Formats: sequence, structure tokens, C-alpha cells
Amino acid sequence: MSFLTNNYERSASGSQYLKFAPNDSATIRIISMPLEGIEVWKDKKPIRWKYAGEMPKEAYGSDDKPKPFAAFGVWHYGDKEYKIYQCNTRSVLQELANLNDVEGDPLSYDLTITRKGAGLDTKYYVKASKPKELTEEVLFASQEFAAKVNMEALFTGENPFQ
Repeated sequence: MSFLTNNYERSASGSQYLKFAPNDSATIRIISMPLEGIEVWKDKKPIRWKYAGEMPKEAYGSDDKPKPFAAFGVWHYGDKEYKIYQCNTRSVLQELANLNDVEGDPLSYDLTITRKGAGLDTKYYVKASKPKELTEEVLFASQEFAAKVNMEALFTGENPFQ
């Protein structure tokens, strides 16, 4: 038995969330169904709730405008680890919806998402690869993600990775 239950290892990239710096891109595979809702930011912390839910009282004092979001479990090929991609960028979400209509289920192909520019000049581009079977590595990661990550914790402000 270990003295500490947490091994305190950090992910190779330093973050368990997929984030894009200006002029950055990432190739990913979505490995979970989306979790959708509304969010605002207050005191540098997100407050989220489900579409059918009621806005939490603490969100009323936010100067931030409520935005729809979708969060996915993803396999990040560059870091070779699973992460949460929490997206409120309308152009990316619309492109994912369009790809679903044209290419089929987004869980069946890889995506390359590219961020160009910064600030108000930021644009995102989403490119789908041809559908392909999951590799053994990605399949194992998707099973581990499903078993270990509680996406619903995004609505309570808790850490989904605990």
C-alpha cells in the first residue's frame, strides 16, 4: 500500500485540458460523447449549467455573457494522452455539427484543429481525416477516460479528473 494515494504525476504537456495558443494546431480523436451546457466566468472561474437547468445564483453577478459550450474527451496525438476539450468557440462547434452531417459520427475519424491569430483576429479551422478504426492505444485511452473521468463534474466546479 502506498503512503499517498495520488501519484502526483503531471501530464507531459502540463495540462489535462486541450488548449490552443495563437498559431497552434492539434490532431485529436474525440473519444466521448459531448457534454453540453452554458457557461459564464466569474473571478477567473467557470460557472456551468445544463441547457435545461437553471442558472446558478453565483452566475448572476458575472459580467461575462453566458455562452454555450461543449466538452469532449479527446485523445491528443501530439502529447499521447487523453484530455478534455472544452469548447465555446462557435465556429468550431458549428464545423463539428457540419462534419457530423457530411462525414458522419465525429468519433469515427481524427480532427486537426488549428488556431490562427490572436485576440479579436483569432480564427479556428477544423479538418477531418478519413474515417478509420481506433488504434489499440486510443481504444485503451478511451476506455480509461470513461472509467476515470467524471465529465459531469464540470457542472459542479469539481475536478473531473479526480
